[in-house]
Amino acid sequence: MSNALKVYIRNSTLQRLGQVSEYTSLTVVPRFNAIGAIALELPADSPSAPLLVEGNGLIVKTGSGDTVLTGPIRTVDWSRSESDAGGGQLKVGAVSDDEVLARYACWPAPTAAIGSQTAPLYKIDAASVETGMRDLVNLNAGPGAQASRRHALLTLATNGLRGGALVRQVNQFDNLLVVLQDIAAAAGLGFRVVQVGSNLQFQVFTPTDRSATARFSFGLGNLTDANYSTTPPTCTRAIVVAGGGTSPRVCKVYDRADPLFPGLTLEQFVDQTSVDTASVDLAAQMDQAGTEALTNGAGSGSLSISPIDLPNLRYGRDYNVGDTVSAQLRGGTWYTDVVREVTLTSSVGESSVKATVGGDNADGAVARIYQYIARIKKDIGRLTTRKAA
Repeated sequence: MSNALKVYIRNSTLQRLGQVSEYTSLTVVPRFNAIGAIALELPADSPSAPLLVEGNGLIVKTGSGDTVLTGPIRTVDWSRSESDAGGGQLKVGAVSDDEVLARYACWPAPTAAIGSQTAPLYKIDAASVETGMRDLVNLNAGPGAQASRRHALLTLATNGLRGGALVRQVNQFDNLLVVLQDIAAAAGLGFRVVQVGSNLQFQVFTPTDRSATARFSFGLGNLTDANYSTTPPTCTRAIVVAGGGTSPRVCKVYDRADPLFPGLTLEQFVDQTSVDTASVDLAAQMDQAGTEALTNGAGSGSLSISPIDLPNLRYGRDYNVGDTVSAQLRGGTWYTDVVREVTLTSSVGESSVKATVGGDNADGAVARIYQYIARIKKDIGRLTTRKAA
């Protein structure tokens, strides 16, 4: 990554309006399969300040012209102190374009009017995981959505048919971003929404394993600091139960030993009782539910490192969010995992890169609490759905 990050302003139709050349502080946080963030500080009397308003957006690029992150402005805060000789300071906050996926719910019948939403579930039966993910986006927010729900700027990249077959039920009105995160995590895929010309494009990709080439250690001279912590699993045995209402009850157990906590068994009930056990794809649906429960409940190691950009190993060129990298821990042990997020900071005369490898997209303990609450909420939703049906 070039040390000089450049910031541009775009309007609501994604047309570039100008450059912010006078910022005093910039923090950019791209995240894997999650919403990134941009924080910008500058003098309030700067020439570009009048363009930094809600409704416009930011484009952050490296000095070499590669896009780091783009997204809409969400907050503009002004402050001035008695000692400030100028017009005060502006603090501008933006989110990545991935946030568009969080705006939508998964309707059980996406092409039908709200008064015709009688089905309690949306059924995915796709030849590939990518196809299923694209269908969800297309029918709920993209070109294939109802006119009243369609996002005018959202398009879909060419289908690469990544991942195996996908058979899954989505509870009515589950959040689109959360559903995509669950599906992608179980399949080992990545997704993002990026600005391509005058559109926002939904893309699915296969993360790259760069663990043999993107290696960080104090001995190699490309680290300034590192911190490693572990979070225990919440599920190592998924007990999936289907049917039991209008069809016979079927139970199946899925085990996955946790490498960080060997010998630890944690059972979790996975409610699939809304699935008719006479369905021809019963096994596939139960397998998918078991895999997602074990993936979401796996223990994790979280490594925060501050790598040094060297000529032969630079962020944005030799590794990126979603890629697998290696870092050497105490005792010479090499840790290999996915780059979940990267924090890029730039100010007058200084720049830095800080990467979070493995773990969650937020602080481990807090993220696990929210995951647990989300799972309880999802289970309650399924119970409500069955009662209504």
